[in-house]
Amino acid sequence: MRIGELAKLSELPTSTIRFYEQKGLLPKAERTASGYRLYDNAALDRLQIIKFAQSVGFSLDELPKIFSANGLNHDEILSRLEQKYKEVDVLLQQLLLKKQQMGELMSRLKSTWDKGQCMDKRELAQILSNTDF
Repeated sequence: MRIGELAKLSELPTSTIRFYEQKGLLPKAERTASGYRLYDNAALDRLQIIKFAQSVGFSLDELPKIFSANGLNHDEILSRLEQKYKEVDVLLQQLLLKKQQMGELMSRLKSTWDKGQCMDKRELAQILSNTDF
């Protein structure tokens, strides 16, 4: 299939397909006598794997490590996924802390404002210095 058909099936722009080929994420396509790129179903499969890997957090720089000469490097994929899983746990903890801090700040501001007062600048500075905002 030509690049336009591959782009349509993979739902990726032709420029992205060319970029992946240039970076070595997609094997170089064969060329017709007139210079058109020709791809097989393996190229479509590879593009789908790349899209999925990116959706779970793999960067383009990490992707070459998950591909081996015979297909996918299962050990590398599992290792990287375990690492990504741990990173998500850390991010979740950070987000939960940030949510808690925001809730506390909103509560204190609302309480102060409900009394018709403004929060003292020093108190606000203290609160903000203890948060990750």
